[in-house]
Amino acid sequence: MSIEEIVTSLKDALTGKSAEVENAHKEVLAAKELAATSEAKLSETLALVDGLTADKTALLAKITALEASVSTLASEKEAISKQIESAGKKAASIVASAGVDPVEVSPVNMNDAGKSDEEISKEWVLMKEKDPKGASEFYTKNRAAIIRAAGIK
Repeated sequence: MSIEEIVTSLKDALTGKSAEVENAHKEVLAAKELAATSEAKLSETLALVDGLTADKTALLAKITALEASVSTLASEKEAISKQIESAGKKAASIVASAGVDPVEVSPVNMNDAGKSDEEISKEWVLMKEKDPKGASEFYTKNRAAIIRAAGIK
């Protein structure tokens, strides 16, 4: 082999190696760019996670405060409901303590509205003899008229 052939073969070998080095250099640069982009995305993601963690902590604190409020309100409601006794229950207990069965109070019948106080009173007296329970209900409905007919104020 001559010197020229050796130089030519070395030149060819170096040219091939230069192309390989250039390709490897491009790959390294691409990898570095990808690493930089990935690092930036990672930083953004970590910042987002930190923000979400802070939001989660704040929401958990609010939930805890709301649960405490609900508990307080529930106990207040229970205490208030124990204190409340409807007028109907009070009236029923008063009537029951007197030994009388409670009777539902209802508005005056329209049929009785056209009658005079004396007619209503007479009807009640007749009803007491035949149907005491019905008479009690009739009296409850027409109490004011019966009392007026009796002359009691």
